[in-house]
Amino acid sequence: MIPPNRAGFLWMALIALVTLGGVWLLVGAMPEPIVRNRFLIITNGWMYVAGAFVLVIAGIASASYAYGVATRPGRAVAYAVTMGTHMFVWGVILSVFYPVVYLLAVAFNRNDTLAGALPRQGSLLVRAGVFPNPADASISQFEKVLSQTHLLPFQWGLVGLLVAAAVFLVAVGVLRQMAALNPARADALVTRTGWAIFLAVATLVFSISPDQFYGFNAAGERIAASSERVIVLYIRNTLLVSGTTGIFAVLIATSAGYAFARMRFEGRYATLLSFVFVQMFPGFMALVAIFWLMTQLDLLNTFTGLILAYSGGAIAFSAWIFKGYLESISPSLEEAAMVDGATRWGAFWRIILPISVPMLLFIFLLQFIGTYSEFILANTLLQGQENWTVGMGLRNFTSGRFDTQWGALAASAVLGSIPILIIFYSFQSALTGQHQAGGVKG
Repeated sequence: MIPPNRAGFLWMALIALVTLGGVWLLVGAMPEPIVRNRFLIITNGWMYVAGAFVLVIAGIASASYAYGVATRPGRAVAYAVTMGTHMFVWGVILSVFYPVVYLLAVAFNRNDTLAGALPRQGSLLVRAGVFPNPADASISQFEKVLSQTHLLPFQWGLVGLLVAAAVFLVAVGVLRQMAALNPARADALVTRTGWAIFLAVATLVFSISPDQFYGFNAAGERIAASSERVIVLYIRNTLLVSGTTGIFAVLIATSAGYAFARMRFEGRYATLLSFVFVQMFPGFMALVAIFWLMTQLDLLNTFTGLILAYSGGAIAFSAWIFKGYLESISPSLEEAAMVDGATRWGAFWRIILPISVPMLLFIFLLQFIGTYSEFILANTLLQGQENWTVGMGLRNFTSGRFDTQWGALAASAVLGSIPILIIFYSFQSALTGQHQAGGVKG
């Protein structure tokens, strides 16, 4: 064992001091900010930020090199390269997540603007609006968008169940990371909780009606809720459309994908080529045809028409994905089941579907998210506030005559993203599960 080199540790301390001093000098050399359109603008400010970022990465890499010299000289360069790479990757990750942080800051801000009123005191980043001002923290934006939502008692109970389930999922994840809970047990708990969340959300979706969204005038009479205060109704409509479309996509993918992967029939290759050809064209090119078709079928301005339009677009892509997945599974699983007396349908139902749960969930979530955030087709087929989806509802916050309601828009976007976060976290174990491991002995 090589004894530690004290000079290496001294170099580490010196490098740390030089790095901090360099960053301090860069910050001090920045010119005085000017106010422009209610924002603080620093001339060539990005150059100072980039310089500080590069200086920090170089300082940490140099300190890692000195640590390697002090402990393991043969790996000093590897330490420097690894640490410098990690710091760069973390910088990129933080920059990618910064818009989410800023969205949360605007949602929990009492001011209905992007930066809010510029504070006269505080650090430069706070005064420039880069970081939120803690003095402006408030839930007033959420109160605004939820003020005309009236849930029934049992619906409040389901909401409480969802909150408790979400907290339970986080607790299970923490215990698993701390090795205080068996991984298999943790996966089972997460999956069961996920199904409970799914049933609770489905019950809420089918029980909430547009009649539960209303306000009161000065005389105390009930009036229709304004379009900016019914985000829960938009979420309910979107969950209904996206959830049903995802289920249809799974049904289509399992039947069509299995037929193309396991059966040989006339026209199979031509049909697969047509699927590829259809995927070449963006969906909005069929808007006129879809609108005319839904008009002729009397399905315009209905969820049924929108679901059928979304499901039709999912046939080619979902079937291709499931076909490729099945071709990676040995046909000997089904052959062994049919030798034991199972029919082809029985082998498909009892063998293929159970081991395809991760792929089926992936197809469901892919279609769910794709339709959850879709706007163009929904805006073409749906009319009226009661039928709006989340995308159409969020658009309403930016269509004002004089100003955009940024605070209410951010709060509504946060509320609209909660279902996707819960669904992803609930079924992550099933998504990454290796259900076919050990299915066939070598």
